[in-house]
Amino acid sequence: MSRRNALLLRFFRDHEGRIRLFWRIVLGWLAFVAGLGLAVTAATAAGAYGFPTLGLQVILAVVTTGVSVPLIYLLRRYADRRPWSGLGLSSPPSGLPYFLLGAGFMALLAAASLLIGSALGWLEVVALHLPVPTLFVMLINTAIAFFYEAFPEEISFRGYLFRNLNTRFPLWLALLLQVALFVLAPVALTAFMVAAGIATWDQVTADYIINLIAFGTLLQMCRILSGNLWMNIGFHVAWLEMVRYVVVPSSSALIEVQYNSPLGAYLVNIGSVVIGIIVLLTWSLRRKNRVDWNRIEPEDVKQAG
Repeated sequence: MSRRNALLLRFFRDHEGRIRLFWRIVLGWLAFVAGLGLAVTAATAAGAYGFPTLGLQVILAVVTTGVSVPLIYLLRRYADRRPWSGLGLSSPPSGLPYFLLGAGFMALLAAASLLIGSALGWLEVVALHLPVPTLFVMLINTAIAFFYEAFPEEISFRGYLFRNLNTRFPLWLALLLQVALFVLAPVALTAFMVAAGIATWDQVTADYIINLIAFGTLLQMCRILSGNLWMNIGFHVAWLEMVRYVVVPSSSALIEVQYNSPLGAYLVNIGSVVIGIIVLLTWSLRRKNRVDWNRIEPEDVKQAG
């Protein structure tokens, strides 16, 4: 092997022969962006042929998970050479209590935001409904939200990327870096779509970025405190359904809300997430459950084969 090839090999591989951390992070990030980008491209093309909205949503869900998750699996097995279990995703039966915990935590935060908003006069709960059409739509949308957003995002960002980052950086810094990568993903995809002439920068607003930062922070804290990605996934799905169908100023919502101030909408959408961050941060600092935010997590035992 020539000296040049040897230097090039060391640039990409570590002493174990694994792809270096920097490149694993880049590839892990690209795995999700590639899945999401292909999904959006496929849905855009299908839309041009008159596919119905539900069909487009199914395409987005199937392609995003169908591309991103297998790529993350291959990276974990062949680039990391570490077991999949190190990402914190247990089997569905053992993960169900964590999924319900995440969804229940979201429900409590939504209730808290409604109580606070009502007390401050920012909103009013007008009525409670149980419309069968909305429940049916929620059932379908829950499956789509799971495969399009919650499942691939949690495995990619709060699972793969965070796990790798925390083997080199302290917990608090790995969390911040994960959030930065999480925010960068839709921004990069939007830039690509703008360049292709199929989108504009209108959706990348300050509110959107702040929402992503808060959401990514809360979800990572769920992973840190519970040790199981199913809590993240449960919270993620519940939050999406809450802002779309549960607490909405519409008679078709489960909880019809009237916003007397723009602050009321902010409180329910982003405020509930901020309250959750405060609750989890406080919990992490309790003596009995104190989290060592400077901890660097050691590598998992190298997988056989």
